[in-house]
Amino acid sequence: MTRPHVLVLQHVPWERPAVLGEVLTATGIDWTLDTIVERRELPPAREITGFDGLVLLGGPMGALDVEEHPGLGLEAQLVRDAAVLGIPVFGVCLGHQLIATALGATLHSAAAHEVGVGDVELLTESELGMRGERLPVLHWHGDVVDAPYGATVLASSPSTPNQAFRIEDRVFTTQFHLEVDPPMLDRWLAEPLMLRDLPFIAGTAEDAADRLRSEVAAVAGPMREAGERLFGAFADAVLRRTSVDPSLR
Repeated sequence: MTRPHVLVLQHVPWERPAVLGEVLTATGIDWTLDTIVERRELPPAREITGFDGLVLLGGPMGALDVEEHPGLGLEAQLVRDAAVLGIPVFGVCLGHQLIATALGATLHSAAAHEVGVGDVELLTESELGMRGERLPVLHWHGDVVDAPYGATVLASSPSTPNQAFRIEDRVFTTQFHLEVDPPMLDRWLAEPLMLRDLPFIAGTAEDAADRLRSEVAAVAGPMREAGERLFGAFADAVLRRTSVDPSLR
């Protein structure tokens, strides 16, 4: 019997699944990392019917920038195909926006600038925590997206009403980055494009990077715990789908 297999779509080299990938591996799920953002046609080997789950990671482009990055349209179609087939999907940041817009939601470009550590308010009980609690997370976005029809919004902040949503046990998304671990944060901070986003209070770019490292380290525990719970729920959904119909394996 083959193991469940998830397709993880990357948009830039420094965005990787990190903690999410660790959870998938620990639960017995294989995953393939690929980049189709610049493609105009989907290779047959990447049709969604060949996978048991789909993950869309973050990136600096806009979810609707299909003229500049034609593969974003392919990703949106993969999301819609997965929705029709009941294949679980997880999105992070840009992935959150791609999933929402693919399912009919409206994108608001440059409606917020949240970069750094900040809290989100939990709107309902979920793997993220209890309703009314505040969860510290790593933000890194400017665009904001509405929730698609049928979604339950899990978390919010003043400038971003839809910080995370879920559709039953099929779709899971976060605008924020629970997948980030210290090595991935260091990789981000080595990128000039990412450094330019940091809020400068005083000092050099490296001073700003060091402040962010310290802020993330201070909340790394609750961030990772919440991430492992939510990523675990996605992994469970993948496993449930393949166990209900063994032919999918």
